[in-house]
Amino acid sequence: MKRASYFFVLFAFILALVPVALFCQDADITGRWEGTTYVPDQGEDSLTLIIEKTEGVYKVTVSDTFGMIEGVEADDVSFDEGTLSFNFSIFDGYEDMMVWITLEVSGDTMSGYWETADGSRDTIEMERK
Repeated sequence: MKRASYFFVLFAFILALVPVALFCQDADITGRWEGTTYVPDQGEDSLTLIIEKTEGVYKVTVSDTFGMIEGVEADDVSFDEGTLSFNFSIFDGYEDMMVWITLEVSGDTMSGYWETADGSRDTIEMERK
């Protein structure tokens, strides 16, 4: 009878750990994501992110409908605890400018913001396609 009790306790312990282990894993964010943001003096801009993962490392390629960023590969890509962050450089017609993006992932949507060194900033809403 004691052996059955130990087995039951061990089984209950394992069942309790499985959801915790699954919850701690980051979601799969690979694929094509499309969304919009607002760019000062330009208006609403559509963004596309192509996210790939190779050997545990994410790669993000960014494009927009204004043509300011066409297939630009992002730098410093990080995905941790449901937050995707990266940066890239664009030429704004006068000089190169660094853009930092931070997005919270929730299922097939992402929302967050972009910002630049000059203080420009706006929200981004994205959806997996």
